[in-house]
Amino acid sequence: MTEFDIGEFFIRGEAREVEGEFQAVIIMRAKPPLTTVTYHQVEKDRWFKTADVAAVAAQEAAKALKLAVDDGALKA
Repeated sequence: MTEFDIGEFFIRGEAREVEGEFQAVIIMRAKPPLTTVTYHQVEKDRWFKTADVAAVAAQEAAKALKLAVDDGALKA
């Protein structure tokens, strides 16, 4: 599992099973001393038939988010 540092959070992409189908999710873990962990579905209402396909989609989305942050997406 690869986590990316995006400022106040570490993120990673994973698959999450919900009623026999899978979601691609980005997991955001707040940096210490906070312990908050949140899950965010990569694409609303997109479901995958296997955990492997969902995990790949989630990992790609996490990489894309990391690149966007590195390129200044959060600076306004």
